[in-house]
Amino acid sequence: MTKRLQSPSSINTYRQCPRKYYYNYIKNLPTKPTIHLVRGKITHSVLENFFDIDITNITMKNYKEELPKRLQQLFLREWTQNQSEIRKFTTTIDQERFYFSETLLMLLNWVNYFIKKVESFTNLSFHDIFKKLTPLREKQYISYDLYVHGFIDAIEHHGDQVHIIDYKTNTHLEISEEQRLQLAIYALLYRETHGKIPDKAGIFFLRSKPKHITVSPELLDQAVHEINLIHKNTQSTKIDDYPLKPGPLCNWCDFYGICFEQKTIKDYEAAAQAIEPEQKLQE
Repeated sequence: MTKRLQSPSSINTYRQCPRKYYYNYIKNLPTKPTIHLVRGKITHSVLENFFDIDITNITMKNYKEELPKRLQQLFLREWTQNQSEIRKFTTTIDQERFYFSETLLMLLNWVNYFIKKVESFTNLSFHDIFKKLTPLREKQYISYDLYVHGFIDAIEHHGDQVHIIDYKTNTHLEISEEQRLQLAIYALLYRETHGKIPDKAGIFFLRSKPKHITVSPELLDQAVHEINLIHKNTQSTKIDDYPLKPGPLCNWCDFYGICFEQKTIKDYEAAAQAIEPEQKLQE
């Protein structure tokens, strides 16, 4: 059987629960959109487009005022464009304002961190500094040898060093085992494409600050092991080959009803079809 193209998300899903992987990636059952998915999309779009702003009138004298202003303009545009989607998950104006303010504060935290980077340069124009600090963004990498792919949010160059960064809006502010594996796969994909191991990989926790791990040969070996393991374990299309792995996250799983309430896949598909097309979000 042809291997399935895997991703850090699919690999971590299998590690969490093989049955969830079966429903999500083999049966391709839809998952429910959430306010957090919509907000994540808005946040990533703002951070991606920030480096395309017109900086003609920004100088070393006014960048501390102008950069937050430009970011807020980007955020307001993205929020307005996605407002109809947001309002499907908020029942009151106050609730929408809460998510609006919380998301904006995370983005302002990021831009303040960026401003500190600008401050570290001397004897350069703002234009030159901005150019130096502009990362590669939303870069897709695919390995047809390992048959795995991923999207890296930002690739930063610090002199001779390469740092790969993923943005997170979640409340947990330490790199988890799942995130460590995600970063390991990203680093492996970068090496496969560029023939160079990134020096560091990290999560920018937008509620706090970036945290990094050093990329080592052992980290890459772990990524290769997990990729090979999932290819080995996902050749079958039979549900019995994907055992249920109950855990504390089951109550929040999209497939709880199938696993624990004796609902069938047909029941689930019928309920999903009742959702308006615009309510469905892709991963």
